[in-house]
Amino acid sequence: MAIISEFMESADEIGSLSLLEKYDLGVSSATIRNEMSRLMELGLLEKSHISSGRYPTDQALRMYVGNVLGSSSLNPMITVEIRQGIFRDRFSKESVINSILKILSEETDSVAFIVIENISRYWGISNLFKYEELRDWEKLQRIVNILEDSDFLNNMMKKYSGSGVSLVIGEESGIEGLGECSMVFTQLPFWDTSNAHIGVIGSKRMDYAKSVPALREVQHSMRNVMRGWS
Repeated sequence: MAIISEFMESADEIGSLSLLEKYDLGVSSATIRNEMSRLMELGLLEKSHISSGRYPTDQALRMYVGNVLGSSSLNPMITVEIRQGIFRDRFSKESVINSILKILSEETDSVAFIVIENISRYWGISNLFKYEELRDWEKLQRIVNILEDSDFLNNMMKKYSGSGVSLVIGEESGIEGLGECSMVFTQLPFWDTSNAHIGVIGSKRMDYAKSVPALREVQHSMRNVMRGWS
């Protein structure tokens, strides 16, 4: 958990000495290195060829997310903001879209997107610059290309969507150039179509304890607003 906590704060690889200095683990650096080696054998840590440090694999991050979500809940103020924004703008599809995208983008520090049939919209590209590992023009261009390809996004949503909020972490997507990114999304009731999805894309170091509950609340609020509407 200490390694993942360090990784979530920065994209740097983590070494045994840095863990020993920062955390009161009660063991030697040799013991920490041995544990790191064991975690590598289990597929939970990996290392590059240019550093002696390790960083968590996508499998480890998925386990971490599962643990975090088991005890996470959305800030009540954000819940109220989402509900009020959707209720206030419920008579205008355009206003609802803008409200949802802006709230999600601001609260998750990621790019919020919505896909309605063959149309995609997004907000918050500037958030990507907050993450050092994404400050690369080729990576940014790849993300924008995906966001602007509604057919591609639709196919991804259909492939990975479940009954609730779905997560695609790092290389799980199989998409070249998205190894440093995660996507979190869910199906969204939207007036006369059931083929709508809302989500966020950003660094795989995003705050999942905010992004997942926020998307759940958007889905829940839209269901309440749409209930009884034709």
